[in-house]
Amino acid sequence: NYLALSDSQGNFVLNGNFVVSMFKREVSVQGATIEYSGSDTDVERINCTGRIEEELILQVLSVGNLYNPDVRYSFNIPIEDQLELFTWDPYGSWQECNRPCQGERRRKVVCVRKGDHLVVSDQRCEHLSRPTAENELCNVDCELRWHTEGKSECTAQCGPGHRTQDIHCMRYTHGKVPRVPMDDRYCANQPKPPSREPCHGDCLRSSWHYTSWSQCSKSCGGGTKTREAYCMNNLGRRLVDRECNEHQNVVSQGCSEFPCPEWTASQWSECLVTCGKGTRHRQVSCLLNNEHLRDEFCDPTAKPEPMGTCELQECASWQVGAWGQCAVTCGRGYQMRAVRCVVGMFTAVIDDRQCNAVTRPRDNQDCEMPPCLEPPKMVPTPSPATQRGTLTQWRFGSWTPCSVTCGEGTQARYVSCRDAQGGVADALFCAHLPRPPEASMCYSPCGQWHAGEWSPCSVSCGPGVATRQVVCINYHHQLTVESNCDVTERPPEEQECRAPPCPRLYPPIEYPARVPQHDHPLPHADFPSQNVVSQNTQSNPSEASQWRTGPWGACSSSCTGGFQSRVVVCQDVEGRTVNSCEERVKPMETKHCDSGACPHWNYGNWGECTQPCDGGTWTRLVICQLPQGQRLSDQNCDILEKPPDREQCNMQPCPGSVSWHRGPWNLCSVSCGKGTKRRRVDCVDGEQAAVDHKYCEHLRKPRLYKRCRAGRCPTWRSRPWTQCSVTCGDGLQQRDIFCRLKGVGRVIEETCNPFSRPASTQQCRLPGCLRHEWLADEWQDCSTSCGKGVKMRSVRCVNHVQEQAEDHHCNPLSKPPAVHSCFTAPCRHIWIAGEWSQCSASCGPGYQQRIVYCSEVHFDQDLYSYDLPSTRKNSCPQPPPASVLWCNVQKCPPSASWRLGAWSKCSVTCGSGIMERKVQCLTDDSLPSQLCQLSQKPPPHTLCFNDICDASARCSDIQKTKKVRKDGEYLLKIQGKVIKIYCAGMHSDNPREYVTLSSGEADNYSEVYGYRLRNPYECPYNGNRRKDCSCNNDYLAAGYTVFHRIRVNISSLQIIITDLYFAQTVRGRAVPFATAGDCYSASRCPQGQFSINLSGTGLKIAEASKWIAQGNYATVNVQRSQDGTKVYGKCGGYCGKCVPQSSTGLLLKVQ
Repeated sequence: NYLALSDSQGNFVLNGNFVVSMFKREVSVQGATIEYSGSDTDVERINCTGRIEEELILQVLSVGNLYNPDVRYSFNIPIEDQLELFTWDPYGSWQECNRPCQGERRRKVVCVRKGDHLVVSDQRCEHLSRPTAENELCNVDCELRWHTEGKSECTAQCGPGHRTQDIHCMRYTHGKVPRVPMDDRYCANQPKPPSREPCHGDCLRSSWHYTSWSQCSKSCGGGTKTREAYCMNNLGRRLVDRECNEHQNVVSQGCSEFPCPEWTASQWSECLVTCGKGTRHRQVSCLLNNEHLRDEFCDPTAKPEPMGTCELQECASWQVGAWGQCAVTCGRGYQMRAVRCVVGMFTAVIDDRQCNAVTRPRDNQDCEMPPCLEPPKMVPTPSPATQRGTLTQWRFGSWTPCSVTCGEGTQARYVSCRDAQGGVADALFCAHLPRPPEASMCYSPCGQWHAGEWSPCSVSCGPGVATRQVVCINYHHQLTVESNCDVTERPPEEQECRAPPCPRLYPPIEYPARVPQHDHPLPHADFPSQNVVSQNTQSNPSEASQWRTGPWGACSSSCTGGFQSRVVVCQDVEGRTVNSCEERVKPMETKHCDSGACPHWNYGNWGECTQPCDGGTWTRLVICQLPQGQRLSDQNCDILEKPPDREQCNMQPCPGSVSWHRGPWNLCSVSCGKGTKRRRVDCVDGEQAAVDHKYCEHLRKPRLYKRCRAGRCPTWRSRPWTQCSVTCGDGLQQRDIFCRLKGVGRVIEETCNPFSRPASTQQCRLPGCLRHEWLADEWQDCSTSCGKGVKMRSVRCVNHVQEQAEDHHCNPLSKPPAVHSCFTAPCRHIWIAGEWSQCSASCGPGYQQRIVYCSEVHFDQDLYSYDLPSTRKNSCPQPPPASVLWCNVQKCPPSASWRLGAWSKCSVTCGSGIMERKVQCLTDDSLPSQLCQLSQKPPPHTLCFNDICDASARCSDIQKTKKVRKDGEYLLKIQGKVIKIYCAGMHSDNPREYVTLSSGEADNYSEVYGYRLRNPYECPYNGNRRKDCSCNNDYLAAGYTVFHRIRVNISSLQIIITDLYFAQTVRGRAVPFATAGDCYSASRCPQGQFSINLSGTGLKIAEASKWIAQGNYATVNVQRSQDGTKVYGKCGGYCGKCVPQSSTGLLLKVQ
């Protein structure tokens, strides 16, 4: 891979166009000087001095057949003019504790960007004063002290002696049983106990003595053997059993633990039928360590079945229709029906050759109608053959499939005699014709031909022969006799091959009768010349004759140690064979040849011995391979020289009467609470002498630890924190700490662990004491083009960094005006009136309407025009023309209608409530009536909604108005609806808003798939994932991230996909939200996935949100639910991914 630069038109400025500069050079681009290190360096680098005035494109050139490079890049943008965007954050991550126990740690003070709390370089905050780092005690729940691991046996078996102690530094955690060993240097400040202590040996000892072991209960697979035990003292006197330690008595142990031979079965063969139910076969063998044994060595009751049933698709069958009408109306005739070959539950019609022709039902039959009225003619009756003569013929159907799938079988077909009309006739009427056969022999091969690779051509020049091996294998891929394969389809074993033409340097050789002829071609020449000397001639002092050689033959061996020969003759200038050449310069007729190294046996190291003593076995791997490491089957090496792969080992006898010896328990590991006791357990022989633990591995080892309790431990308790000592800025909080013992109450503090005492003071931070002022924008244009109007501008309250704040933070008395009157040239207007409408009532009093509007008049000499209707009616002469006229077409008959009262006030002052009104049925005289239709009665109640109760617009409002400093879920008013939002960083100056994903992490994840196909131009398994694919799991950008909360910009409702504060990367690298990709395939086979589920949040993904593809061969497949709360995507390429469109981002909408 090499770096290259090109301009915006694609012209290469540095490298490119198949040219790469290996050495250092300089390139000038519009006044800027670019220095290139050259490609022949460990780190390829491009430096630039001066400002680049045109766009340059940095590229990575990949040379050769390589995978796409995994390019990662970062860039910096100078923002020195916006230094106020960064601040010191004293609440960074905790650093490592300086001691393993009772130590101290500090918080890391980092420089962050205020907008998204992203950690940046400390250089951005150099102009600010660095706050003091917070520190606290750490690892206070543990302590280090010396611990005695175990003690040796007493040096004196009778009388005073001494024994050694194994002492190590241990880390003890309060309230936990396990101890952690530490390096002794951590306990160097404590006095170490002595490693030797006095002891006294018991002068009268007892021990178990045993008889010989019995035979093993099993010959393989793990059995047991037993023996008898009796108790004796060291003086040889037998004692009662209770005088000896019962736990040290070992009377049984395991034996024959090597595996037993087992049955193994091969894969099932193909079903022996082509449809319906049939049988299949498999090979069943008795194996031990991959070696075949006779069947009697395995359990005959557990032998798998070598033959089983199988069922394929349903066989085709005949289907018949209903019989048709008789072909005659009187007398004897025939009738026909449809016969079809069908298959499957839907009876699909297929070719008749797919059904058994022998079982085909008849498609015609004789029928008899009432006798005809015409009297019969008296004519002599001819014989059937004479009667029908040539009007009959034999007809036959298709052959059935062969009765066997391989070998010799039979096949049949349907044969019948038919008349001229196609009806079935008696066979006697076709007796004068030869009857076609109804059965025939058939043959299907039981194997298939397998041809090997062609050998090299037998000659190095001219025409030759190439050969290959052709064998017959059965369907279990085993060699079989050639009669099981179809001889007519046997592939050829030889074919002609043609090497480059041989040089023709002399005329053809005429061999005398005494010179034997050879099968390989001999050298010849088209243009004999004495001046031409080739590699096939050897000159003699006498130019009358010379040695001439033929081409080398094939090597006699396929590997090291063969030879090859050629013809060497002496010829004169005429090409005749002579004997006048010098023997000392005669070219050699044979030479050694090496067609590659011969395979040899190779073996690994011996494995573990199955027994530590009394004779076991160990094995090793022995394989046949070539010197370059290629493994071959065993028949390619000399089987007589194969090294052994199994031998006996550890033939020494086992020490007799071994047992576990238990030492005394030591003191409890703690002075209060739960702890452990430890003891030493050794393997000893019959003389109680310690031996290696491996001799006791067959015995159950006694436990080394047991739990112990040393009374209750007092613990620290704390009161709640007091309020912060300041109302804004940094302050302190305090609380009361005391030592308490359960059941007793308060005790003196010395009884509690001073290193685990909680802190009694802590820092607290409230919003900074900020200054605010009014900021006014420029005045807008006057609202009218003539006459009086108003000008407006925006006036808002901002803090010292020009961020907008609530108006109550600024002094209302000093607020600049936001509205100002304005006046332009006077306007001339007239009233324009339209036509009157029809009366609104067909009877009784009504009204008519017309359009009346004020319009400005524009004069141009003798012409004038009207402008659009003006919204300022005061500009026209007053009063305006009437726009409503009362009318009464005729008197109406008595009637009633629903009369509505005014709506009442909403029942609540905030949130959802109810409004009421009075609905009455009244006549025209306002008297109650029953003439109104109930179906048309207006509703007397309706819902109402006032401002949202107690909801803020962003987390910073909650922090400032309610003085809340705790992270958690709060209700925010977003686009007129209350949404639950998680506020984080409430202790800082810039709280952040997050949406909690109630559907869980299982439905909210992003993935970059890590597997890469070795052949990237395919899409195996229909695009499904498979762990056993032909892949490499080596994509460096792979990762899987799950999300519990996602950050949202409340102003734009845009998800900040790179915020991983509440995300967890399960494996690999972190993947942003709503992002997926892979480097799996270049054939539109994406494997990377992402999932979004906003159910229960009140939000959904906006329709304007789009995903774009990035990378090579990238594919994007995104699906959304109908309500927009769920989105699922599969993306990838080679290598490629999908991300939300950068121009719009990932937008949300309120449901």
